[in-house]
Amino acid sequence: MIAVIIARAVPDHLRGYLGRFLSEVVPGVFVGRTSPTVAERMWERTSKDLKTGSMAMVITDQNMEQGYSFRTAGTDPPEVINLDGLQLIATRYTQHMDDPAAQPSETPDTNP
Repeated sequence: MIAVIIARAVPDHLRGYLGRFLSEVVPGVFVGRTSPTVAERMWERTSKDLKTGSMAMVITDQNMEQGYSFRTAGTDPPEVINLDGLQLIATRYTQHMDDPAAQPSETPDTNP
């Protein structure tokens, strides 16, 4: 299985731990081929020890419609929703009043 872990603002000892199993291709992005057991144990240990920062892990998963699954951890992680075998990230959309699309339409109602 392929595993990708993205680590933002995590302690150096966690980056060192991840570097034992995966290659850090750019700062904070770890990629490698591993067994499901090793990926699970890596995630358990790093997410448990994570006091600051945030992480996301993406792994190949043939049981998911997308062919992969992901997990998130850390301070204020996004909500992961499973919708008929698709994993989605729930985000809040807020429209600011200074956004032109948020302004009320100025065209008059043409319905009689």
